[in-house]
Formats: sequence, C-alpha cells, structure tokens
Amino acid sequence: MTTQHTKQKLSPELPFDEVLELVQPMITSILLKCRIYKDFEYYRHIASIAVWDAWRKADPSKGLFSSYIYTSVKGEILKELSKERLFETNYTLVDNETINYVREYEMSDINPTRLECIMSYLKKEERKILLLFYVEGYSYSEIAKELGLSVDAVKKRRTRIMIKLRELLSSE
Repeated sequence: MTTQHTKQKLSPELPFDEVLELVQPMITSILLKCRIYKDFEYYRHIASIAVWDAWRKADPSKGLFSSYIYTSVKGEILKELSKERLFETNYTLVDNETINYVREYEMSDINPTRLECIMSYLKKEERKILLLFYVEGYSYSEIAKELGLSVDAVKKRRTRIMIKLRELLSSE
C-alpha cells in the first residue's frame, strides 16, 4: 500500500485503530482483486482481524509493515475463500421447505414392505449409499471416504439411485 493519500506513515507503533483506518483502502483493493462482490462486510471483518494479527506480530526489522499487512490480509481472505469453496463442494445446502417437499413427494403412498422390496433391486453399494445418506445422516464427503470414492462420484451415484428408485416405484 502506498501511503500517499495519508499524512501519517503506516507503522506498527501506531495505535491499532489508526492502523486499521489507514489500511481501509488497501483492504478494499484486496477484496476487489479477489473478486469478492457478495458478503463484502464479512470479508472486511476477516481482513480487519488479519490486520490486528499482523499489527500484534509486526517486527520492523523484517521488512515493510505495509507489505506484511497486505500479505496477511490477502492470505486470510484467500484461506476463507478456499474454505468456502471446499464447504460448497462437500455439502449441498437445502432449506427445510425443499426437504419436506422431497420427503412428501418421494415417500408418499409407500409402505415399508413395498420400499423393502424395491430396495432388494438395488446393488449392495447403492443400498449402502442410501442408508449412509438418509438413515445415518452422513455428508457426501463422509460417504466418499467410507466407500473410497470422490465426492462428485457419490453425488452422481445418489442421483442415479434416486432415479432408479422412482422408475421402480412407478413400474409397480
């Protein structure tokens, strides 16, 4: 960050409030470079925490304070984006209304005996995926680890199994 816009030079000796105020343009720049256009305030908060951490750990003998802050802030934001992407990959968020609709649609007019009969048409691995997902409440990543598959493979297989079940139900 260049401190041309400010009259005061950025330094770890300044109080934290002043440092945070001075780096606000830098934080905005980093957020835009990381293409963050939603949850802006959340990422600004992550950046503020990173500034505080950098301010606490700053060592003037190891280089420019502004560079250290820039690296710390950008690193924390990228780490948070990575966590978010990993979460979105491993979990499918569904609201309660959708879950209830699916339950009603998929399980209406099915008695347990009929369901058990239909389940016998499924392969052992297909039954295991359904049991782990619906009965045990495992996440996609947990099922993938259990079966030695990728998360995407588990998602695709569950989708295919549900299609197969619907076809079996409609054919009877």
